[in-house]
Amino acid sequence: MEEKERTCDRCYKPISELPEFPSGSYYEGAKLGKTYRALYEGPEVDEYEQILDEYIYEAEPGDVWRENINELIEKYGQEKVDQAFLYDQASNTVGSSWECVDCIGK
Repeated sequence: MEEKERTCDRCYKPISELPEFPSGSYYEGAKLGKTYRALYEGPEVDEYEQILDEYIYEAEPGDVWRENINELIEKYGQEKVDQAFLYDQASNTVGSSWECVDCIGK
């Protein structure tokens, strides 16, 4: 079985087509450098931001936790609320990424 050529995690160009990092850089001579990015880097989704702004999860006197998830589901629907929380999780979760010289600074 032939091994698949590595690619940049961001632009997906094969390593054979990538330039090397310039001299003096941390990754000097390498074609891929390791960086960290949020799983979602797209534009803000206003509707999801609104749902998240309205979400309440707090302790009340006597250490009783209160949240308003049922009210949000009633107002926006289960699917939109689920998507808003998935969007929030992906926007705030960071993972490693091996990227080329053109992508690592973007």
